[in-house]
Amino acid sequence: MRPDGILRHGAVFGTGRPHALSEITPESGSESPPITVQMISGETLVVQSEAERRWFETSRDTYVEQTKFTQTTDLRDLDRLLGLELSVFRMTQHLAAGHDYQGFEIDEVLVRRHVREYSEQITRVKGSMGLTKAARDEKTSGGDLSAYISDLKARAKIFGIHREQQLMKALVLINELKAIVGAFDRSDDEERVRLGFKDEKEIIEWVRTRLIPEYDQLDQHFRDNQQRYWIRSM
Repeated sequence: MRPDGILRHGAVFGTGRPHALSEITPESGSESPPITVQMISGETLVVQSEAERRWFETSRDTYVEQTKFTQTTDLRDLDRLLGLELSVFRMTQHLAAGHDYQGFEIDEVLVRRHVREYSEQITRVKGSMGLTKAARDEKTSGGDLSAYISDLKARAKIFGIHREQQLMKALVLINELKAIVGAFDRSDDEERVRLGFKDEKEIIEWVRTRLIPEYDQLDQHFRDNQQRYWIRSM
């Protein structure tokens, strides 16, 4: 079994034929390109059918939207969870058809046992990540108050750091504006041209194209990389 929970190519299910419960790399000269999906961590995974691709992308997007994980280890755990669930989806498809994607017969008893074992692993992984119904109910009922308060304190600290960065950026930009205005006031027309601000309109244009965008960029970065995860978990 691979680290992401998907069985290796060539896993045997008691029929004497290789079973396709893993990603398949097309043989040399194959006209069909491999079907790939992007995992939550950014890695690429080869799947075996368009149905698997649709299932995986829908499941992946649902996890991304409904969870607030940002740490690399958590994202890789989500990858592993999706790998396990993909294997169960694949085996269920085989059981429903009575054969694998290549048309080989399957050992239904063995495949059902694998489905049960994988499902147990999925339950354990979800439990460790707080993704079970019990964990959700506990959070909804307020049983996770200490974690909520701890999370709130951590967010307040991050927001405080953001405010300090905003103030520092504002001070830098305002001091630069003061220097520009001071030099402009002390200069004659020829010196103002060399300064790069021949009239007040060019100073206003500097505010519009430099001061405001740089300040807004700092705030936008915070919203995109921190605040959006908070909103998602509310």
